[in-house]
Amino acid sequence: MARNKITAVKIKIKDGVATAKMAFSHPMMTYNQAKAKTGNADDANFITHITGKVGEETVLDISTSQFFSKNPIFKFQFKCDSFKVGRKLTGRELDNGVKRKETEYGDSLKIIAMDRKGETYEKEVELTAKKR
Repeated sequence: MARNKITAVKIKIKDGVATAKMAFSHPMMTYNQAKAKTGNADDANFITHITGKVGEETVLDISTSQFFSKNPIFKFQFKCDSFKVGRKLTGRELDNGVKRKETEYGDSLKIIAMDRKGETYEKEVELTAKKR
């Protein structure tokens, strides 16, 4: 069986608003599916809570239900003008081995998800934007 996890978190920043897109690898088994498969509805397992934090500030806090699809994708927006946004290197800079200065790193968005069985999944991504 595939391991449940947060497979990707991508962030785009424009005009002080960050758009985050998250992809999960999770079967999201409903009570009805569990009862049909194992005979016991208590075997159901789905993501029940998702939290997003930048530093100590919560930017996302949602409770979910069994009605999301298998391997769900969530998208949300938050204002990021009060957070430090780092500089994203271009492909050419990466190819030439350019390193960012310490001052060019940004704050991180940490996504924490919990499922019905109590397992917790975490992924952290830096807030970056291309140089203008």
